[in-house]
Amino acid sequence: MANKTRWIKSRIRSVSETKKITRAMYLISASKMKRSRDRLDSTRPYFEKINEFMKDLVIHGMETNHILFEGSYKEGQKEIGVIVISGDKGLCGGYNANVIRSALNLYEKISKEGEVLFFPIGIVGKNFLFRHGYKVEENFNYQTQSVSVKVAKVIAQNVVKKYYRGDIHELYIIYTKLISTIKQDVVVKKLLPLDPSEFVSGEVKKDETIRYEPTPTDVLNVVIYEYLKGIIFGAMMDSYVSELAARMTAMDNATKSADEMIQKLVLKLNRERQAVITQEISEIISGAAALK
Repeated sequence: MANKTRWIKSRIRSVSETKKITRAMYLISASKMKRSRDRLDSTRPYFEKINEFMKDLVIHGMETNHILFEGSYKEGQKEIGVIVISGDKGLCGGYNANVIRSALNLYEKISKEGEVLFFPIGIVGKNFLFRHGYKVEENFNYQTQSVSVKVAKVIAQNVVKKYYRGDIHELYIIYTKLISTIKQDVVVKKLLPLDPSEFVSGEVKKDETIRYEPTPTDVLNVVIYEYLKGIIFGAMMDSYVSELAARMTAMDNATKSADEMIQKLVLKLNRERQAVITQEISEIISGAAALK
């Protein structure tokens, strides 16, 4: 009986320590998420302007038979690049599992068309792809928590140059978009070749006062890096904020589960104590009756 009581007390202490950790992780994630969301919101106007600029280029008669629209694949083995943005750590519910599942679903779909090369951003996704034998770009070491415009620019330059050289013929990106604190959706977007309809959908007007020199197509060759940099940076920021939100939810649920477990253990401990007291009283009464 005494051993069982000691075990329950030890279990309560263990769960209480775990609760302190999950509570601290929740608070840290909440603090980081607020700063990251503010940063994401402050940079969005610039990249939205780049997107409008791309639309304006198309409207001004840019040649849509350009390699960025028409594609670089001619013949032979098709190479398809996939940027996968996962988390750097676990303990964030199903966040990483959802990203990896979407990456594998896309792989099953496009691997029939050609060989797939992954560009993983985030330690969890990279380790999974390496462990399961998928083809991963060498020396591509980026962490989601180290997101910056500089990193996004380097990645954009890397993939665009590979596309121009014909090392890859298509490019996709998989990331997680924050809908709310308790809801995040995985997004699969095709980056290259560009789809002209994406830039001219809806009602658009051509500004006759704007002229691009020497030509809109030449301007595109420069702007494409800024355009993809904006998409990649936004995707990395969205993914990082989503990871923090998922970790907040997971740690909050873990803290609540720890509270419930402690309550059950305390109740069980009290019952054990009551049983010990009852047994001792019974022994005293029995002893007193035997002396009579």
